[in-house]
Amino acid sequence: MDNSDIEVEEDERPVIKIPGSAHRVILHFDLDCFYAQVEMIRNPALRDVPLGIQQKYIIVTCNYVARERGVTKLMSVTDAKEKCPELVLVKGEDLTHYREMSYKVTELLLSYCPLVERLGFDENFVDVTEMVEQRLAEISETDSFSFKGNVFNHSSNQDANIWLAIGSHIAAEMRDAIRSKIGLTGCAGVATNKLLAKLVSGTFKPNQQTVLLQENVGDIMGCLSGLRKVPGVGHQTAKRLQALGLVSVKDLQLYPLGDLARELGATTAQRLRNLALGIDESAVTPTGAPQSLSDEDSFKKMCSVKEVMAKIRELLGSLVERMHKDGRQPQTFRLTIRRFSATNKWFSRESRQAPIPGAVGQKIVSGNIEDAVSQLVPLAVKLFHKMVDSNAAFHLTLINVCFSNLQSRGPAASGKGAITSFFTQSASPRKSQISSTQNQVIMVFNATLFTQNAGSRLLDHQISECSRNVPPKGQMTCNSEQSEENYEASCSTEGINSDKTKPPPHVDPEVFRLLPEEIQKELLSPYYLNSLQSHMSKHEPLGNDSSMKADRSRMNHQQPAGIRVINEENVMEQEKLSLPRSSDCNFPGNVDPEVFSELPPDVQKELMSEWKQQNPVLKTPSSRKTGKGSISKSKDRKAEGRSSQSNNLLKYFKPG
Repeated sequence: MDNSDIEVEEDERPVIKIPGSAHRVILHFDLDCFYAQVEMIRNPALRDVPLGIQQKYIIVTCNYVARERGVTKLMSVTDAKEKCPELVLVKGEDLTHYREMSYKVTELLLSYCPLVERLGFDENFVDVTEMVEQRLAEISETDSFSFKGNVFNHSSNQDANIWLAIGSHIAAEMRDAIRSKIGLTGCAGVATNKLLAKLVSGTFKPNQQTVLLQENVGDIMGCLSGLRKVPGVGHQTAKRLQALGLVSVKDLQLYPLGDLARELGATTAQRLRNLALGIDESAVTPTGAPQSLSDEDSFKKMCSVKEVMAKIRELLGSLVERMHKDGRQPQTFRLTIRRFSATNKWFSRESRQAPIPGAVGQKIVSGNIEDAVSQLVPLAVKLFHKMVDSNAAFHLTLINVCFSNLQSRGPAASGKGAITSFFTQSASPRKSQISSTQNQVIMVFNATLFTQNAGSRLLDHQISECSRNVPPKGQMTCNSEQSEENYEASCSTEGINSDKTKPPPHVDPEVFRLLPEEIQKELLSPYYLNSLQSHMSKHEPLGNDSSMKADRSRMNHQQPAGIRVINEENVMEQEKLSLPRSSDCNFPGNVDPEVFSELPPDVQKELMSEWKQQNPVLKTPSSRKTGKGSISKSKDRKAEGRSSQSNNLLKYFKPG
């Protein structure tokens, strides 16, 4: 093998020699009856009574007082009450308190060592190899260390591995800290890799720790009752191995690697063989923030769409609140269901996912819980209908909702913290608001609204194509483009009555009705009606019809008294002429000329020099080349006109 040598003795038990891993020290912490301990901390009166944590109709865990009276994990409530009539039951379906306590334990371990990997609520891996090295450097050669806690199989030479001995002392210190600072007890395993540390941590329970020496690896692997007891061998993998006649760990150890590779592939075969031999070179990976947040509920039977919608709304309410506390913005929503199956009770899950509209994600982040849930429910129901035919009978036993692709809200490089933000033309709150909604306009339209032909008539827009562009049934996708569900969920029907509101001239009424209310109001404001008139007049053909003139005249009459219509192009041109300009450099179009003109001359000169170096393409041609120069200057003026409108919503209504 690549990373181990195997010698087979007369009893055919593999003797494993693993070079290079003897000096790794990995700890595995497993908290005792975690949910029950949390409830006993919350209510100390429960400490000395038999306590069971109930989820639906089963006991998910119980304290050791209840275990002494015959109650076990995953026992039905009915059977548990028969075994222990005085059993006290506490509902454990709300995981909030358990989750919070779990992160407290992880944070405490992180205060000792940065290499902490979470494994569920009640388990953590810690790589203390560097801590052991530091302590080794501080002790003399004459010092000896005994093991803290238990040693698996009571090896005759317990002081053979000083690395693991020091690791056992570190594990004891961490367990003491968890008990004294948080109030929780737990077990710990000390070994040379994650697999072995996890296996040995549960040898002596409760509130104890165990060290596994290298010479006893074969013993602990041989004690496992089946392949499912090997961490990393799941249900489906065990079924495939069973089809090959492999039931025990020893079967897998002795099965020809070549035959296993032909059945499962070389990589999977090597990984499974290593696990069966106790070999695990995987690193302890700091978990960090979770990559997804989810919530689920299981039940005996759910068979109506009304029940499904109510359950989805309930789960989303809890999940959105957690997501808001997390602070990140989710980009993807996933719905998972489990159908009833007499033959495959636990592993028949099916999922669909879709992008979350940006506006909904912002509501989650801002804490607008009710609005976010009300817009996510229709999206979830559409995903449900992709998996389940509601016209036929169905039987669900689980629903799961999940947010994934979580993104932090860090400031962009060119955001408010950048000096360039003080030169951009965004002083008006109205313009800022419209700029922030431009992405919505792009997603809603996905169409060309105007042409440059006579009359500037509307093209046949392609909004219907946006809703048709969804993946085939059964395929999960997470594209940046909106899917059918995402698109429809983001189009609210509340607010402005589009049937009674006349859209601006030359705007498709059907497209206008699809816009959010706040954008409709902006488009109907006098400011944008005048701007639209200005754009249409610049692109209007010479021989246009009388209806265009009537529209333009009607727009002029709609201006309230006291509002003066100013030709924006002339104002910009006057401002540019009044500014100190370099003969061979144009400043960027998104720079506010008025702000720039108020800067000290030396600052202006420095900025002009910087822009000249960064944008040599904008250099004005020499005046000696009169013919080409005049053409270039004309092109420059057009470019400046375009850039001055770069932050204007009306660019999406311009002629194509």
